[in-house]
Amino acid sequence: RGMRRIASIFAIDGGGQDAEHALLEAAALPENKSVEIVAHEHFAPADITVAAQMTHLKAAKPDVLIAWATGTPAGTLLRSAKDAGIDMPTVTSTGNLSANFFKNFGSILPTNLYFAAAPYYAGDALSNAATKTAVATMTRALAAVGAKPDMIEMSAWDPALLLVEALRKLGPDASAAKLHAYLVGLKGWVGVNGPYDFRSTPQRGLDANNIVVVSWDQVGNKFVAVSKVG
Repeated sequence: RGMRRIASIFAIDGGGQDAEHALLEAAALPENKSVEIVAHEHFAPADITVAAQMTHLKAAKPDVLIAWATGTPAGTLLRSAKDAGIDMPTVTSTGNLSANFFKNFGSILPTNLYFAAAPYYAGDALSNAATKTAVATMTRALAAVGAKPDMIEMSAWDPALLLVEALRKLGPDASAAKLHAYLVGLKGWVGVNGPYDFRSTPQRGLDANNIVVVSWDQVGNKFVAVSKVG
């Protein structure tokens, strides 16, 4: 899309530091040599404004803004961006994929807001049959209690099912060490986040192959996949 100049601002909490590290690591890859980080800022989650940082970011004339924080701090970022007259393609944390986020901050969102999301948000772009089945099972279960999936539910759903399945196979009195060994050796288990492989991705089981990039359609009040899964 010709968007090669990136400006970024990260919260200084653990999630922000992790995301910042990921960005710098990705920017250093040979295939991304045409991408330039033209401005780089930080803020504390408790800050009530980041006006100064946004002024600096805007002056760098970026093509894309990465505004990384979750919840209220993310609202602070987006509000300050709007006040500074910044309305450019913006990427923010997957942790903001919740109904409350759009309810609280819908009026200040940029025109083009992007997320690296779980397969559930891919919609018709989701082709893996096993993942589609897992998503359908979760959606039906939540619908039965009047709820709809978002990242809060999805962050807990697969780990809970993984633990239940482990206890079914190992027995309810399995030790922590046995549970750990079972999970570490697990490969091919499929949940709402797609196939897990704890051998190739220790501790997490998921990697970029489980991610789809989506944009928020303000008019349609829905997510639209702008990439394939992976």
